[in-house]
Amino acid sequence: MFHTAPIAHNKNPAHASQAAVIMSLHESVVVVYNTHMAQQGFLIISDITGYSKYVHESELEHARDSLTDLLNILIDHTQSPLVLSKLEGDAVFSYAPLGGFLQGQTLVDMIESTYAAFRKALELMVINTTCTCNACRNLPNLDLKFFVHYGSFMTQNLGKYTELVGNDVNLVHRLAKNRIKAETGFKAYAAFTQAVIDALELAEFGKSIIPYRETFADVGEVQLYVHDLHGVWEKLKNLVRIEVTPANALLILEHEFPLPPMLMWEYLTKPEYRNILSDSDTQELRNLSKGRAGVDSVYYCAHGKRVSPQRIVDWQPFEQHTINGIYLPGTTGNTTFRVEPTKGGTRLLTLFGKAQGNWFVCMIINIVAKSFFAQMYDKYAQRLLQQIQQDLADGTAIVSPPITIDKDQIDSLATQTLTPDN
Repeated sequence: MFHTAPIAHNKNPAHASQAAVIMSLHESVVVVYNTHMAQQGFLIISDITGYSKYVHESELEHARDSLTDLLNILIDHTQSPLVLSKLEGDAVFSYAPLGGFLQGQTLVDMIESTYAAFRKALELMVINTTCTCNACRNLPNLDLKFFVHYGSFMTQNLGKYTELVGNDVNLVHRLAKNRIKAETGFKAYAAFTQAVIDALELAEFGKSIIPYRETFADVGEVQLYVHDLHGVWEKLKNLVRIEVTPANALLILEHEFPLPPMLMWEYLTKPEYRNILSDSDTQELRNLSKGRAGVDSVYYCAHGKRVSPQRIVDWQPFEQHTINGIYLPGTTGNTTFRVEPTKGGTRLLTLFGKAQGNWFVCMIINIVAKSFFAQMYDKYAQRLLQQIQQDLADGTAIVSPPITIDKDQIDSLATQTLTPDN
């Protein structure tokens, strides 16, 4: 349920040269907004599909509980560089500043992982309930869709929340009214505008999904690319996970970094930063799938004239990934990199698996790993920390401030959304 103003066609959008202050009178309380300069960024709506019909056919109490649980999942997955702007009934509106993503595919991975968490939670709700009310029986009819646009906007601060205004903000909301389901058959999807594909250099990914056009009388034609999320879920839920577990690890090392998990993931997977952690001269990532890294992609790490291939064998964005590579000549092994949120950033757990191959070399590795491997890796991790600190200082890395929404606020929103007048 979106409550947005229509787009006013404006060939020359306002670009404020200085901060302005807007005051409004609402219920006898003066509310002050700080309006900042226009900026560029990514606008994202996560919208629960089929909700209106679900509410109409369901009992209020259980429907409210279900909405609250599902909204919490969407909120939990709105992590830096995303900033949660506001909750809009059955949807979450967020944004990320230009430069917030170090790699274009991170935004796509974020949407896919959010959808996977949503579907997993929804299926567990269905499995674990014995209630026969309409609200519980109709849960399988719910789903999720995303609308992503890149453009200009201005921000208005109201306490800890940030209201976004501008033509592009209105446009991303209007995209929610479309014929995508009728024309593609997709019930759950992510729709990206051409502006997003261009800004994040996702041309190969764009070619792999469905082109779609929407036309508005006052805006003209908007080119979209539609990603089927049901297909993503079917693939993800059946993946066989390959990982080094603590019980089977040869060595486990732990390091702390002042970044949220999503951004730390980019530093672990982007070749030029991965260089630092592996002490290689250069790295090249090949065997991409539709322009994106994932299982079976290969990092080619150059150490002088020697080039070592390291194949990705498991890929769980923003949680962990596992690499199979050469430890010493004649041996290979798996290494799992796991990121865990902490109060001040992210804890990186690196789990080195036991070596496989030449038995004599494996024996040597088992003997020296805890001293030699640990000492060298600690040095590389310190270098990566120094690079991150420099990037934070010069603005290369952008960390969005967290926004906390308490349970009472979400419950109140869910109740208001279920009220017939809304």
